[in-house]
Amino acid sequence: MISPGQKAPDFSLPGVLDRDPAIYDLHQFIDDVEAVVLAFVPSAHAPVCQDDLRALGESGWAERDDLLVWAITGDSLFANSSAARRLGLDFPVISDFHAGIADSYGVSLDDWHGHRDIPGRALLVIDDDWTVRHAWSPSDPFEVPRGSPFAAVAEALNECGVDVTAPGVEYRVDD
Repeated sequence: MISPGQKAPDFSLPGVLDRDPAIYDLHQFIDDVEAVVLAFVPSAHAPVCQDDLRALGESGWAERDDLLVWAITGDSLFANSSAARRLGLDFPVISDFHAGIADSYGVSLDDWHGHRDIPGRALLVIDDDWTVRHAWSPSDPFEVPRGSPFAAVAEALNECGVDVTAPGVEYRVDD
């Protein structure tokens, strides 16, 4: 997995926001914000991933002008559009269908119960100089963490000058 202090890779992927498909190029947006949050998930339809995405959506972080929030999944654009509507997400949900970008960040899964080449689960904070400031990924992508993984994300964002409060996460699945 990419580590804090390393330079974040650029990417260009298809995604959806408000049912509208578009190409999302990180380099076109990063200069306009203080920091970026990337939330990688294998599928926006997996229960623990839904819980993370729902918490991120309810955080209000995507409404800020100084912060970019994107979710990156192994799902198709159509599945991402459905999940974004159902979860009420107000940020782009991007498709890394063959995990090429997840691989460049070191968070891809070669095989998980027969699913090959999909993004793992990770939260990253990248500053406006392309430096990774925070990187978290559980050893099992469907592990229910103790406490909110967004606490360390919020801390890294605050260090980047983005004053936020960490959202709590209600995990609706059993450990």
